[in-house]
Amino acid sequence: MSATAVIIPARYGSTRLPGKPLIPLAGRPMIQWVYQRACEIKNADRVLVATDDSRIETAVRAFGGEVVMTPPELASGSERVGWAARDLEVEIVVNLQGDEPLISAAAVSQAIAALQTHPNLPAATLATPLASEEEWRDPSVVKVLVNERYEAIYFSRAPIPYHRDRNFAPFPGLYRHLGVYVFRKSFLMDYLAWPISTLEEREKLEQLRILQKGHRILVVETDQFSPGVDTAEDIQRVEAMINERGLEP
Repeated sequence: MSATAVIIPARYGSTRLPGKPLIPLAGRPMIQWVYQRACEIKNADRVLVATDDSRIETAVRAFGGEVVMTPPELASGSERVGWAARDLEVEIVVNLQGDEPLISAAAVSQAIAALQTHPNLPAATLATPLASEEEWRDPSVVKVLVNERYEAIYFSRAPIPYHRDRNFAPFPGLYRHLGVYVFRKSFLMDYLAWPISTLEEREKLEQLRILQKGHRILVVETDQFSPGVDTAEDIQRVEAMINERGLEP
């Protein structure tokens, strides 16, 4: 079985929530909750945090996590993950975004397994069915459309597809994207060599670099929805869910 590393990119300078990885949730920094979820992924061999900030490095070391410092000028989480993975002896690299404290470890395992059993696949990601018009119209919710092989057609912050002759209604092939990317390491190294694509720059979605280059991303469906943390309201919502579930970091 191929070796897998889960790398959590963590940047202090978030535009909407500065210091986001260190925001306390139920008495622990958010990055600790994400790290713990990563440690629960059964087919992951190694977990580490990739950051460019000494405050995050200190916090990770304080709870016993592994951390690597990266250059500050990297443009995206996947670039940070790729930089950290360069010298790792692994076949598969998971980019588990640092604002997903409730991500399902079982769902991530499923996405990893897709690459382990299909060596022709370069990358995979997670998504959950998109059910409400409110989500569909929300630019903070990334939408993904898939083809009949569950390969991504397009990702967007816009409400896609456009409903020309009818009102919005959920339908097969429309999903809400979750913040996980599973790469074959060799493919991730190729990704690092490509310039930021025009679609990526417009939508601020790093996965569009892959699609614009003509490569495939398998979308693995899960019913385990995990809200990310992008706003102050998200902090309250996620903290309440942690307390309701009685979770421990």
